[in-house]
Amino acid sequence: MVTKKKIAIVSTLLLIVVNLSAQSDSLNIADDSGDDILVGKCKRIELQNSNFGNDFFEEYRSYDPDMEILEDIENKIYNCSVTIVLGTWCGDSQIQVPRFIKILDVLDYNTNYLKLICVDKNKKAGNSDITALNIERVPTFIFYKKNKEVGRIIETPINTLELDTYYILEK
Repeated sequence: MVTKKKIAIVSTLLLIVVNLSAQSDSLNIADDSGDDILVGKCKRIELQNSNFGNDFFEEYRSYDPDMEILEDIENKIYNCSVTIVLGTWCGDSQIQVPRFIKILDVLDYNTNYLKLICVDKNKKAGNSDITALNIERVPTFIFYKKNKEVGRIIETPINTLELDTYYILEK
């Protein structure tokens, strides 16, 4: 069972621990407005250490996931891999990505099954070809079971991240 104490402990530990096994090919580039953005596959620590980091920590800390729904998806999400395509320049990404990562942390999700891909404003990911993902808006959260896509949350959830994830995993 997920408890508030567990949330606090997991959140604190996971904010400190860096997943060294994740692959990264992200580039820190300046967009047309001169702001630094990340593009390409990246690690969570890179998000946290970039300009995106301040927004990341603020949203992460302030978000209070729905624990009842998390208990319903707790065992279902472990059989999934998740790809998040985001823009560090994008307001919706700055809100939804930290919230979703907090949900994963609370669930003690194995982040080896999480892939983060940053795109520029043209939805290009630098050296990473993401054409097959058909990304039109960010953030896009793509859920896979046995390497087959089972659903997406695009830009903002219809209900909440937790409830939309529940509906996707129930399919």
